[in-house]
Amino acid sequence: MNLPVFKAREFVETQRESVAPPSQAGGPNFSSNGLSQVVQELDIYYDSPRTCFWAQNDRGGWIRIKSEDTKRWLAERGFRTERLKDERVSQVSSLLNAIQRSKDIDYADSLAGYKTGIYQINEHRILVRDSPKFIQAKPGEWRRLKGIIFNMLGSEQQLYLFGWLKIAIEALYNFKPRVGQALTIAGPKDCGKSLLQNLITEMLGNRSMKPHRYMSGETAFNSELFGAEHLIIEDEEASTDIRARRNFGTKIKDICANITHSCHPKNRQAIHLTPFWRLTISVNDEPENLMILPPIDESLADKLIILKAEKHPMPMPTCSDREREAFMATLRAELPHFIHFLVEWSIPDDLRSERYGVTHFQHPEILEAIGMLTPEARLLEVIDTVLFDSVASGSWEGTALELQRELTGEHSKVRREADKLFSFPLACGTYLGRLHKQHEGRFSSEHTRNGNRWTIDPPSFDA
Repeated sequence: MNLPVFKAREFVETQRESVAPPSQAGGPNFSSNGLSQVVQELDIYYDSPRTCFWAQNDRGGWIRIKSEDTKRWLAERGFRTERLKDERVSQVSSLLNAIQRSKDIDYADSLAGYKTGIYQINEHRILVRDSPKFIQAKPGEWRRLKGIIFNMLGSEQQLYLFGWLKIAIEALYNFKPRVGQALTIAGPKDCGKSLLQNLITEMLGNRSMKPHRYMSGETAFNSELFGAEHLIIEDEEASTDIRARRNFGTKIKDICANITHSCHPKNRQAIHLTPFWRLTISVNDEPENLMILPPIDESLADKLIILKAEKHPMPMPTCSDREREAFMATLRAELPHFIHFLVEWSIPDDLRSERYGVTHFQHPEILEAIGMLTPEARLLEVIDTVLFDSVASGSWEGTALELQRELTGEHSKVRREADKLFSFPLACGTYLGRLHKQHEGRFSSEHTRNGNRWTIDPPSFDA
């Protein structure tokens, strides 16, 4: 609430009698109780990391202002900028000092999942400068949007999308933090993947950011991500480096499994906040594009929903700018009805998850394609090429180091490819361990005094 000018002046006059002489008080020119009351009623805060002030504008949001601007704001409300003879500082300066001492904040900006206001998060005072924009649910038809989703995903896969959206919308609209899986949509070009992501943005507060630079390790700074509820990855360049892909998987786990995250602005100290995030990834389904996704192991599987999209004609023409605008306007008009459906819809019992609300799912074809891109899958191809190049080849026995030497030896047909696989000292043994889990019928090991000895059977022995 703004402190009216007449009230400020009235307060100043009543406080003059309570001001002690400088020799006795040596402090501000208000009584301590009166000064505290005025400061608390002022809609001004001090941003200590940025050394500036924040004040409320006439639209219910917050703007950053400099010290001189703050003095002008206070003067407009009736406080003196000039120091009287028996005062050490003016009323305005006294108020500035008090604001810095008692209304300091550690973070001021948009914060995903929070409406504008002051919050206490992890022992930090936070000023949220604006709010997400929600869509009011209304009963009605969403025929065109329903057709797009059904054509893209089919009757079974669309249930996972509905469940994922339902949990996200209910948690966000009620301002209740809850984790959610990363939603991945893989399919051919121009099948509607990005369109669906754009509509998800509008349903989840109408704010989005692209986290790929941070998630791929290109930058350590991520503060801009904290202002958006929807984190979008689309059309990003895939990395062939398995270590980069696994690091990307670690970031996915962090975003999807944790409530608290480290917000690290450039040239400022990091602070721990609790944003509401939902991550979506759209990717073309060719192998070179799928390589943006990390290998899916047990620790990552429950944090990913991977849907396979099909390409179908859109229900309205989209060739010209005017046609595309009309198409998007039609879909936006259906979003309140779609949200109403999601709120009223119940997730089937067999798709429920205690942690995430809806269980995880990975389309088998996409999952198989990702599996073929792992280094252990490539090692299996190298093994079969070098060790089992004829039907008469028998089982191979030896240590991981002996296998590595044979595959990278001068007589190996795929020496260069094998060299690239063994990028760290224990790579061969690590990949053999994974192959043992995936192909137990072909790979077995025996622990000896000199380490593990492996037995690898030819492909025809695969169970």
